[in-house]
Amino acid sequence: MIVICFVILIMLPLAITQVAGATEPQGKQIQQAADAARPNVLFIISDDQERKEFNFLPEGRDERGEPRNLSPNLDRLASEGVVFSNQYVTSPVCTPSRLTALTGTYASRSSSFRKAASNDQQINITWNCHLDSETPNVARTLQQAGYFTGAVGKNHVIEVKGVGRKEGPADDADPRDAEIAKYYAEKQEKLIAAFKGCGFDYAASLYHGNLPGHTCKALEFHNMDWITSGALKFLDQWSEGDKPFFLYMATTLNHGPGPRYKKYTGDPLATPAGLLEKPLAVQPSRETIPQRVAEAGFSHQPTACDVLWLDDGIGAILDKLRALNALDNTIVFFFDDHGVESGKGSLYEGGIKSMSFVWSPKRFKGGRQSPVRISNIDFAPTILELCDVPTEQRHAVDGKSFASVLRGSDQEIHEHLFFEIGATRAVLKDGWKYLAFRLPETLPADPSLPYTHLADRPGGRGSEGPAKSFYPNYYDRDQLYHITTDPLERNNLFDDPSQQSRVREMRQLLREAVSKMPGSFAEFTPR
Repeated sequence: MIVICFVILIMLPLAITQVAGATEPQGKQIQQAADAARPNVLFIISDDQERKEFNFLPEGRDERGEPRNLSPNLDRLASEGVVFSNQYVTSPVCTPSRLTALTGTYASRSSSFRKAASNDQQINITWNCHLDSETPNVARTLQQAGYFTGAVGKNHVIEVKGVGRKEGPADDADPRDAEIAKYYAEKQEKLIAAFKGCGFDYAASLYHGNLPGHTCKALEFHNMDWITSGALKFLDQWSEGDKPFFLYMATTLNHGPGPRYKKYTGDPLATPAGLLEKPLAVQPSRETIPQRVAEAGFSHQPTACDVLWLDDGIGAILDKLRALNALDNTIVFFFDDHGVESGKGSLYEGGIKSMSFVWSPKRFKGGRQSPVRISNIDFAPTILELCDVPTEQRHAVDGKSFASVLRGSDQEIHEHLFFEIGATRAVLKDGWKYLAFRLPETLPADPSLPYTHLADRPGGRGSEGPAKSFYPNYYDRDQLYHITTDPLERNNLFDDPSQQSRVREMRQLLREAVSKMPGSFAEFTPR
């Protein structure tokens, strides 16, 4: 009996060690299985695209109902996904739109406005708000939750010191010069470091902002192939690990500079990081674009070539995901950063109305267009919910998740929407919009050059020209529109005697919305 007990005592530690040794790989396998169940996310944000560039929108069809563009990949994703034709943006120019999409918060919360907010001043949102390393955002939160995060393409939102328009070589500099080449290579490394400081494990093929002014003229060309190459390298690096991924792919199309609708004809060696040694072969050759467009019968459609160039890049990413056996577990978000045709830089429908779709046949029933109104503040909370990030690990947001809508609900997630840009604020509820235009008291008066809605320079910018000429009540201080019956916002009902109860209701709604924001806004801020 004593011998038996002694043997048991001798064997017990060994048995415990063997069990522990067996448990460790089993636990790792369980964790790997959990990570595999969590979806990958590909978030594509395009730039200044017109509604006629999307075949799945009414504007993307001609008078015969035929498509205007050759875009097989976008068409398939949209037809198999959920299209949001009532997609809104809170601040309709490039920088705040990107900040809001990445953070899930209104642009006025940017640290760029900290001084103005602390002084209770009116915050004038234009291209002047940035995301810094202290700002919570969807990439950082996913990174902390175990995701491999990456970014390629246009920046225009993450703050990077010493690489702005005023720095760098002259416009006529030669990028083949060793010192010039070194400058642009180092600039790219600074951009990459800034992205990594904001929660991205990987960053490549980065444009600091809009093309003009950020490089010498010899490099001032769009290069969709280069952006695609950066995304493919991200997927190669991701495939060597065991984490799910989040990839933010911000294209530069179809923003200027020109030639309009023929940006694919630019120098294939030009990048903001310097000249490539040879053209990239990561997607169908751009030289084949006009031929394929012609063969498909779209030569008469001006937008078709650049749309196909963008579509080719997206197709290359999808093909790579398929080859890696990762496509079925990937959710694709596609979002155009804001409206451009008649309202960029304004809170009219032409500026704040955009489009988006979400694709994931494995998770959602597709082939439908949702009427639900969503905003770009809603992307971050939706992604965090779909990626099963525990609630206590999510950063604070202003938006709401529309995951329920993706799963089939048509119930609105917002009682109303709030918008902010320049010297204007607006609310939209039940088909009614109230817009208030209040110039900051600190602006000097200049009757010969009236300030526009952006209110950042007398007379405004060229990008505001379409809105000023299209909307007849542009300079009215108070504007009320019934969007349902007046989508082009021609009839300002603010002074209509029959609408005064609604005016009071909408003004109170704006007052409540403004009270939750940093800074002040004229009489709408409680004193």
